[in-house]
Amino acid sequence: MRKLLYIILCILITACVGGSGVPTDADAPKDTGSVATIVNIVDTTTLADTTLMSLTPRQVDSLVFRLTHHYSENFNFRVKADSLRLIPREGDLLTDTFHVHAGDIIAVADIKNMPNDTIDSIWVKVASNQHTMGWIPERELLRGTTPDDLISQLLHTLSSSRFIWMSAIMALGLCAVFIRRRKNMKARELLDVSRLLNEMKSPYPALFLMSVAIMASLYASVQNFVPEFWQEYYYHPTLNPLVLPPLMAALVVTLWLVIINYIAIIEEVYHHFYFLPGIIHLAKIGGVGMVVYLVVSWTTLIYIGYIILALMIFFFGKIIIKNVKE
Repeated sequence: MRKLLYIILCILITACVGGSGVPTDADAPKDTGSVATIVNIVDTTTLADTTLMSLTPRQVDSLVFRLTHHYSENFNFRVKADSLRLIPREGDLLTDTFHVHAGDIIAVADIKNMPNDTIDSIWVKVASNQHTMGWIPERELLRGTTPDDLISQLLHTLSSSRFIWMSAIMALGLCAVFIRRRKNMKARELLDVSRLLNEMKSPYPALFLMSVAIMASLYASVQNFVPEFWQEYYYHPTLNPLVLPPLMAALVVTLWLVIINYIAIIEEVYHHFYFLPGIIHLAKIGGVGMVVYLVVSWTTLIYIGYIILALMIFFFGKIIIKNVKE
C-alpha cells in the first residue's frame, strides 16, 4: 500500500511541478521599446506563412535569435562568476563600467547583432535593477552566468567535469570502505551485482539500474544527435514530459522512473534491514547505479554503449522476471 501511495505521489508531483521554467515578464525589468518575448518555441515548431508575413523584421530577428540561442529579451540569468563588467555602450570599453556579482539576478533588456565588432558579434544589454544596467559580450555573459532556474543550476553543477570525477572517486572510496569493513566476505562476493540485486527478492533494484542505464543512453544520444534539444532544455527546463519533444520527454520519464524505483527500494530496505545495514545497502545500489550511468553514457558517445545497454537490459530483465515470480 505504501508503494502505491509513493507512486501516486510521484505522479502528482510530475503533473504539478511541470512548468516551462521560462521567466515571466513580472520577473524582469520592463523595456517599452522591446518586442514581445517569444517563448516555449522549439526547433520542431512550424509557423504558418501568414504569421510570418505579419511579423516585423525586428520580430523575425527576435524569433530567429530565440530559436538559435535559446533565450530572448526579459530572460533572467543568475551570475555565477565572481563579477561581470557591464559598460554603458556596446563595444565601448573605455567608458565607466558597472559590475554585477555572484548571486545577482540579471535580466536581458536588449540584444544587438554587431558582425563587425572585434570583441564579439553579439552584445547583450542586461539589468540588475533600474540603476545597474549595461552591455556585455554574449560570450562573456554565457560563460559567467546560468539561467535563473533551480533545475538549470543543478544541470550546470552535474555537468561540470570536477563533479563527475569527484563522484567517481567517492564511489571507489565507498567500495574500498565496504571491502575493508567486511573482511569475512570475499571482494568478488561483495561486488557481485547479481547477489546484490537478489538479496531482497525484490524487482525494484534491477528496475532502478535498468532505468539508470536507459536514462544514460538517452542523455548521450541527445548530446550526440540533437544537442540543440539539450540546450533548449537547459535554458527552459521542466519536469513535465508532456510539453517536451519525444526524445526529451523519454529522458524525463526515465528520470522519474529512477526516482520512483529508488523510493520503492528505500521502502523495501526499511522492511528487510536494520538501520546501518540498510544505509550500506542503499549506498551500494547507488554506487552501482553511478557506475552504470558513467559506463553507458561514456560508451554511447562512441556507439558501443547501445550494445552494452542491450546486454544490461537482458541481464536486469532476467533478474526482474525471477524476483517477480518469487
